[in-house]
Parts: sequence; C-alpha cells; structure tokens
Amino acid sequence: MVKALIFIVIMFIGFQFITIDTKENLPTNPKDEIAVSNDIKTILKRSCYDCHSNNTTIPWYGNIAPSSWLVRSHINDGRKILNFSEFNKYDVEKQKDLFDRIGGAVVIRMPLPSYVWMHPKAELSQEDRDKLKAWSESEYQAR
Repeated sequence: MVKALIFIVIMFIGFQFITIDTKENLPTNPKDEIAVSNDIKTILKRSCYDCHSNNTTIPWYGNIAPSSWLVRSHINDGRKILNFSEFNKYDVEKQKDLFDRIGGAVVIRMPLPSYVWMHPKAELSQEDRDKLKAWSESEYQAR
C-alpha cells in the first residue's frame, strides 16, 4: 500500500513537467476585436472569452497537471476555432461561417459543461442564448 502511494506521488510530481503552452493574455490590436453592442460583449466576455479570445484567465487548477492539460488544450482549440480578439482578421466568408456556427453552438453545447461546472457565472440563461442566437443570425444575414 505504501509503495503504491509513493508511486502515485512520484507520478503526480512527474506529470508537472509535462506542459501544454498556452499564453494567458496575448497582445491584441483593438481594431481586430469583434465589434458588438455592450450587451452582447458582456455575455461573450462572461461565457466565451476565456477560451475564444486572447484575454484568458487561467484558473489555479489550470496550472496543475493533469487538469492543466485539459484546460490549456481547450483554450488552444477554442482559439483556433474562433478568436473574438482576432475576428476582424478573418475574411468575410470565414466570419459568415462563424456567425452561422455560433447560433447552433450556444443552443447545443457552449459553454462546455465542464467549464460551467467550475465557472457557474458563465452559464448562459435562455435569454442570453436567445440574444446570442439573434445577434449571430443578424450578423450572418448582414454579410
């Protein structure tokens, strides 16, 4: 039993040396950030920006392996799919595609349940979901 416990502790310590590189706050040009109303911006910052912008707050457990692997890979993946801090760098077709996908994502799967579990304030109310869906549909139509 003691040997197993020692082995687990050694493995846990060893895990701390395996890292995924994620920058917490990347430099951002304000001209590249998506332009939205204050109402929509508030919702996006509360529920989406930690994974889908350059303004990420990595929580304490995001620095401890193995949970750091999951947190940091979600952030890296989220930024690759959609980065609100660099939205205006996307061409019009990509923006249109993203607006089309945002509407479905907020209805079906975003924010991720694992994120909401640790960040209950990020939970989208039905009103928030409706606002984001209406906003994304109107932006889609405008492109």
